[in-house]
Amino acid sequence: MPPMGVAGRYEEYSKKEVQFIETELKDWFLQRRFAMERNMALKKALDDNNFTGLSMAASSSVPDAQKVMWSDLVQGKPEIEDSLSTNAKQMKADMYTKMFKDATDLDHPCRIAGSTYMRCLQENFKEKSQARQMKCLPSFDTFDACRKGIMQQQAQAMENALIKQDIADRRAKALFERRSILLDTQAV
Repeated sequence: MPPMGVAGRYEEYSKKEVQFIETELKDWFLQRRFAMERNMALKKALDDNNFTGLSMAASSSVPDAQKVMWSDLVQGKPEIEDSLSTNAKQMKADMYTKMFKDATDLDHPCRIAGSTYMRCLQENFKEKSQARQMKCLPSFDTFDACRKGIMQQQAQAMENALIKQDIADRRAKALFERRSILLDTQAV
């Protein structure tokens, strides 16, 4: 092989760099595509099974009463109004408990704290609201702190994922621009 001049070495280096950049861009594209397809499949599976997660964008087929109760469980305070009859109070406490237990598995970090508060509501449904609040407030505070911790963890995970995705996207953009520059110099 005859010795190459500076221009020949630069051209060879440019070809290798373009190949490397194209490989990196393909990897980036495939990672984004697989992530999108995985996320869409997860969303479809959750939607098909009527999972709303912590959001309130439940399906229109869910009755308004259940949406309100879900909102109370996720971000409000499950409470039993004094204006209800004794049977209605018991039924509402049972509905809160059933909805909570159906929505959490045994490994859920808030399962114990939430179950304690729901049990307190069930055991004290005959009490007036003020007396029930005094008895159940400590268990609600624990449950509420747990809920807020989970919401904070999810928000932090979302932020970290978006930052990581943004970094990968910016790197891909820089690689694409570098590739364009190299291809332009090869054409000249």
